[in-house]
Amino acid sequence: MLAARTASFGGSTLSSTLLFSKLSTKSTVITGSRQFTFAATGSGIRGLHTRTLKRSPVSMTDGASRASSPSPLTRLNGIQRMLSSANSLEGDKHVLTVSNLTGRSLVLNRPKALNSLTLPMVQAIARHLKEWEDSDLCNLVILRSNSERAFCAGGDVVQVSQTWKSGAQAQAMKFFQEEYRLNHIIASYSKPIVAMIGGYTMGGGVGLSVHAPFRVATESSVFAMPETKIGFFPDVGATFFLSRLDGETGTYLGMTGQQLKGRDLLYAGIATHYVPSERIPNLEERLWELGSSDHDVVNAAIEEFAAQPEESEALDYSLATIRSSIDRCFRFKSVESIIEALRQEEENPEWAQQTISTLEKMSPSSLKLTLEQLGHGKRLNIQEAFTLELRLAEKRLASHDMHEGIDALLVRKTKDPKWNPPTVAEVNMNQLFKEYFETPVAYNPVFKKRDAKFTEYPHKFGLPTEADVRDLVTGDNPQAGDYVLTREEVINFFEREYISKIGTSRKVSWVLDRKTRKKHDNDSLEWVR
Repeated sequence: MLAARTASFGGSTLSSTLLFSKLSTKSTVITGSRQFTFAATGSGIRGLHTRTLKRSPVSMTDGASRASSPSPLTRLNGIQRMLSSANSLEGDKHVLTVSNLTGRSLVLNRPKALNSLTLPMVQAIARHLKEWEDSDLCNLVILRSNSERAFCAGGDVVQVSQTWKSGAQAQAMKFFQEEYRLNHIIASYSKPIVAMIGGYTMGGGVGLSVHAPFRVATESSVFAMPETKIGFFPDVGATFFLSRLDGETGTYLGMTGQQLKGRDLLYAGIATHYVPSERIPNLEERLWELGSSDHDVVNAAIEEFAAQPEESEALDYSLATIRSSIDRCFRFKSVESIIEALRQEEENPEWAQQTISTLEKMSPSSLKLTLEQLGHGKRLNIQEAFTLELRLAEKRLASHDMHEGIDALLVRKTKDPKWNPPTVAEVNMNQLFKEYFETPVAYNPVFKKRDAKFTEYPHKFGLPTEADVRDLVTGDNPQAGDYVLTREEVINFFEREYISKIGTSRKVSWVLDRKTRKKHDNDSLEWVR
């Protein structure tokens, strides 16, 4: 039978699920410094509590006749088998669970490391999600952090690098295999997942959140995919999601590691909602009250707490003034051409020079790999994207630059990596392509849901994309009918379709300002390519 181990801390009920054989007594298990007491009957556990002990031996006491239950040694051995795994203990320590009414929460609990993911954490999250997806008692899942500073700042790449260099290559690759499988589980989850992405949300933290149907940003949110800075590449599904952002935004973010903050995440398509952090506790309470696994119901509930954008003519989006420059400079298929376009950029020359300086600090081979990766991503389904990333991860772990970048930035902290090759010009693209995209690999992904192979996310609760607006204006959207539309008609269409979602009219208006013009003979719009 399945039974929940629960503990009360500060009013919240924390739980992680264990598999117990049928018990008929009150028992106490002491493991490490934690004492778990549970009263069980043949149908389940009746009451549980925990306390911290000053000693750590493992023991068990029974409050009823031993003749009516298995021997203490037998029961102890059975429970120890499930508690003795170091990975399980570490995962349960750094990934807490909260049960509340018909919802469940996963709480990342490694604040000193900004919740950087370890393999045990990844395994614990996957285990709980699988259990809750199969449970009729869970309607939705909330992913959040116990830290105001970070949702999750990435994966523990230092540990992965050290593991690989120690010769345990299979163990190092297991981290990426399990992480990408978890990302795919989140992307294809049948129940609503709401990711509260306040604070730093980078790398592995993006993988935990961006594939969920609901991503709630706050004023403290900081998004980035800074992998090229350490000689790696944007992974955790970035092949899929970055390549589907507006224009060349994804290419720019993936190559430069540029940060987005606060409401930026909403307009870029990283977040689906923007809610001030002071409203988050009330939002969580509202979600607990729903008792529904209907995605539209959850979306409407989150929208109740979303904040209206500030009244101003300019869009509150840090990329707004440079979006045309980003598309103009990052549309090319070679890093050399992108850098040359930046040198010739006239509309935003200061930004262009800063961007060149940023690219010059990145691993040259990582830049070329990332550009090629994202070009492929536009044509791949979600499983193909993760399969490609696992291939690239294996090849990158065997390279010089990844370990050098991690050592220089995260271990030595000298910030002076010695890349090899040292310049973009010295990276042979033909050789890189053959090595990373064509030669055999030793490790392959194993997906829990093999039929989940979509090319677009199954749920869409963010703002309209630039492509959405384009298709309506050009008539590629069948709902446009046979008529060319005016600016007002386009905005009204999206307001109706998105049920007056906060931010919709502001973004659509901004896209129309940038990408359309009025026809000479009337007020209808035409798209500017």
